[in-house]
Amino acid sequence: MKHLLCLVSVLFSLALLPAVVFATPAEEAKFFYEEASGPTDKELSVDVRIIRYAYRSSMSQSGRPMDAKEKQYVFKELLTNGLQGDIHALAMAAVLPHVDPEFSEGIDVSPIEPWLIRNLGEAEGHWLLGVFYLHWLSGFPPLSHAPVYMNAPDHFRKSALAGNRKSMLFTSGHVPKGDDFTPPHGQELKHPMPDYIAKGEREKWYWTVRAAELGDAWANAFVGSEYAHVQPGWPVEETSRMVLYYWDRAARFGYSNAAAWLSLIFEHGINTDHGTHIVTEQDCKKAFFYVSLAVRLDHDGEYSKDKKKSEAGAAAEFHAQKYIKGLPKINFAPCMTQSEYEAALKESKIAYDEFKARQAEEKAAQQALYDKAREALPELRAELAAVGVKMGDGQ
Repeated sequence: MKHLLCLVSVLFSLALLPAVVFATPAEEAKFFYEEASGPTDKELSVDVRIIRYAYRSSMSQSGRPMDAKEKQYVFKELLTNGLQGDIHALAMAAVLPHVDPEFSEGIDVSPIEPWLIRNLGEAEGHWLLGVFYLHWLSGFPPLSHAPVYMNAPDHFRKSALAGNRKSMLFTSGHVPKGDDFTPPHGQELKHPMPDYIAKGEREKWYWTVRAAELGDAWANAFVGSEYAHVQPGWPVEETSRMVLYYWDRAARFGYSNAAAWLSLIFEHGINTDHGTHIVTEQDCKKAFFYVSLAVRLDHDGEYSKDKKKSEAGAAAEFHAQKYIKGLPKINFAPCMTQSEYEAALKESKIAYDEFKARQAEEKAAQQALYDKAREALPELRAELAAVGVKMGDGQ
């Protein structure tokens, strides 16, 4: 397990890419696009993916870079798909004129952005527009960064103020440092970051902690990590308690690395690796619960003891048997009964099922919102026609 923690610590360090001094704007955009739950290729329609690929590679079907005429052709296809109900295509069409005007030259698509916000709401509409700015900046070749860094933060901030936790992740990294910040009314934090962590960066920490409170797995892991990396004078018992609180939430919201960290902590009762200092009571049942939850999160809910099917499951089972039977030769006494083992395994299944249920509920709510917006597409077609945009018959 110690080696496992080392591995996930390295991965976690890589996950904190925006904090790296030499990260390029495109790398930052890619990170936030992924952490803000931007649409994956699987979620995008085939037509949108084709257009995205054509732009990212700057290649036409002839194998040469696209010229202005070809760009305008694919843009019209994009707009056609959007007006047929592809919400992602509409968001892409609204953003592209700002990042590469050649695509939309002579086509006024300015009505799309307010239509999206009006019909999806401030929280979702601004998030979708913000995330598509990152969608394009994170591709290749690099675009002009100016419109992205003017427009993306503006959309994310408005979305965050409307309560979208995904936008809060980006907003937390693009705020003026300082404590002169008042949380929006009704959105005060349950667990504000204490002065010994947040002094001078209260607005940054407000958005990160707020996203954690609203159930974002990555934000919970990040906040827990800040408490874990204690400094001289920090109260170890208090910071340890908050680490366990936030990493437990991160694990239950789907962040398997957090579950792996917790397993190690509860196995030994202390962890001081990589500048951390976390103390708690040893609890083998909790240690096994978290490692079995990590296995389920990484294997679509399955927990297999068969090494051929699941290396992680086999490793977790090895530790479980160590807890139950002990290993006298290395002075490890039994610390978990068979009934505790069975209970922990059952609890990990319940926790995983609850995670998937929340995920499905959020996805269904987003789909319902998009379906409702599609009912207003005739209104958008009329607005575009009013500014001279002519689509094919039936559009």
